[in-house]
Amino acid sequence: MVQSACARPWGGRKRSIVAQLWGVAMAIAAALAALRAPCDAAPLEQQKIQSALTQLVAHYDDVARRMGPAAALDLQERLSSDLGVMMEDQPPDGYPVQDWHERLNDLADLDASIVTQAVAGKSDPVASAHGAVERLLVARSDHTLQPFALYVPATLVQHPALVVLLHGNPQTEAEIMASPYFRKLADQTGTIVAAPYGRAIYDFAPPADDEVYQVADEISAAFNIPPQRTYLVGYSMGGFSVFKLAPLHPERWAAVMCIAGGVMYSEADSVIAALQHKPLYVVTGTKDESIPTRYPQNTATYLASAGIPTGLYVQPSGTHLLATLMPVLAPAWHDMIDGRVPARVRPNGTAQLPVTAPMPGRGIVP
Repeated sequence: MVQSACARPWGGRKRSIVAQLWGVAMAIAAALAALRAPCDAAPLEQQKIQSALTQLVAHYDDVARRMGPAAALDLQERLSSDLGVMMEDQPPDGYPVQDWHERLNDLADLDASIVTQAVAGKSDPVASAHGAVERLLVARSDHTLQPFALYVPATLVQHPALVVLLHGNPQTEAEIMASPYFRKLADQTGTIVAAPYGRAIYDFAPPADDEVYQVADEISAAFNIPPQRTYLVGYSMGGFSVFKLAPLHPERWAAVMCIAGGVMYSEADSVIAALQHKPLYVVTGTKDESIPTRYPQNTATYLASAGIPTGLYVQPSGTHLLATLMPVLAPAWHDMIDGRVPARVRPNGTAQLPVTAPMPGRGIVP
């Protein structure tokens, strides 16, 4: 998946020793630079990240004990990489400049909030969230603190809808929430959006899968969200991951949306059995250079032919950037939240599902 040369390498638990040392060196260098540089010498978002790095380095042992050594190191690498993106400040081709600057500012706020809460050793209350924020959950698997991003629109009904949003690869929950597109859709529909991080584990494999459900549990309890108003949405890698996670507890989801992703051949039987009566919304762009449109289009055709009520939303000339998919993503989102079952895709020949997913490149920017 190629979008940004500055996106951080995908880590997870298999990160090499060289990458670990690189992350530590970058974090320390950035923190020292923050101490030496005058505060007004850098844009505000850079100052926020530099201050967060300084705070993280000063309390690293405490953060590593609370989040786990791998997660603490991952947080250092995240801050260092995001600082590099902000210093370059070059939006990808096709990304509106105003949206890009909004993204950088909000990304800095979200990153810094993780550090503040990790240093304090506790999460801010979920129920007090307004706008885009970070919160920490106490993971059921090992009792470590793990971050998730949350967006709560200004206007909510008594029992709002909840979308659990799975990010791409390599990408963080803060990156996908900092982009304005899902937040705009949330505002339009009065929907809460929660994005688990999943410890940078590919496809939200264990224990990240349980943390996705834990996020859904905690948000649902805090905002009185009924099961029939809870949806699973994934973008890019997350668009493949929805077909791994939704069948684990299909009763939890009112519907599933796949954006620039697809189902693998090895998963097809379990998906068909688990999601037989769940509406499925598939979104793709015909010029997607990261996930070729045949992946989501074949997914829609294959699952529709198996009886799953599947809607296919294709954006001509749409790429992997969410900005280019909004003309079809917006109606798909509204259809899902409003409970409109999509018109079934008409099978046209035999759809071939992939045996392996496309391998990610340098990074993605939603």
